Amino acid sequence: MKIHQLKYFIAVAEELHFGRAARKLNVSQPPLSQQIKLLEHDLQATLFNRNKRNVELTPAGESLYENARLILHFIEHSKKEVLGIHKGEIGNLTVGFGGSIAFDILPEIIKTCSQSLPGIRIDLKQLTTNEQIRALEEKKIDVGILVTPIENQTINTKMLRKESLRLCLPIDHKLAIKEYIDPRELKEEKFILPPRGEGEGYFRAISQVFNDGDFTPNVVQTAKEQHTMVSLVSANIGIVIVPQSTTYIRLNNITYKEFTKPFYKMSSLAWNKNDRNPVIKSFLNLMESKILPKFS
Repeated sequence: MKIHQLKYFIAVAEELHFGRAARKLNVSQPPLSQQIKLLEHDLQATLFNRNKRNVELTPAGESLYENARLILHFIEHSKKEVLGIHKGEIGNLTVGFGGSIAFDILPEIIKTCSQSLPGIRIDLKQLTTNEQIRALEEKKIDVGILVTPIENQTINTKMLRKESLRLCLPIDHKLAIKEYIDPRELKEEKFILPPRGEGEGYFRAISQVFNDGDFTPNVVQTAKEQHTMVSLVSANIGIVIVPQSTTYIRLNNITYKEFTKPFYKMSSLAWNKNDRNPVIKSFLNLMESKILPKFS
């Protein structure tokens, strides 16, 4: 039983006329009749009762008609799915992210993917930069959104956003009345920092402030997540340097201040250059066309 025989059979079953079925299929009638005979021989069953005037399905033919339609529908669906997977339009994508990226870029990425690549299912994993690097190396995630620069020969990166830094401090802090903060004014302050081992890129970014102020920070607490660090500021534990996107976090007793000169943190897309998942290329192309112009 061959696919083209099923197509011929369905055409005759729907037209109940060999001549009309042949015209519908754009074939001549003798080959059509021959294929139906071969199909009946293969199945060892009569599919049509026919005479000079009428053609009608036998009970065996009625059963095959329903099954044949399902078979051809399944084959067509499978062809589309295989092609979609090959083209990177269908599949699963695991995306790692961390920090303030969740406040603005990540929701935009998810929205854009759901609209432009509906066949891709995205699984999100919140990880630090170093955790993302390890996960990319081990192919536990497909794409990371992390702080750069990073030094890793197996991972490619593309800058997503260059983001300015802000100082988060209690609203009753002596510096809170100032519009802009000079790094040299922070020498005696207590700082909350992310653990250096969890992301060298982020640590380098905030170290720009310390270098410009010519001091080594007095670190009283470390924390991985932006929400945690801001909450610690709210509790008067210390002050913290955060990306601009963290200012989405609003608490009544904190404020955010700009510096007298700009300092930046860079966020990038990252992927294992040896990962052959075709969905990665589709995702990166979409980021290039839809997301990067908005945030870079």
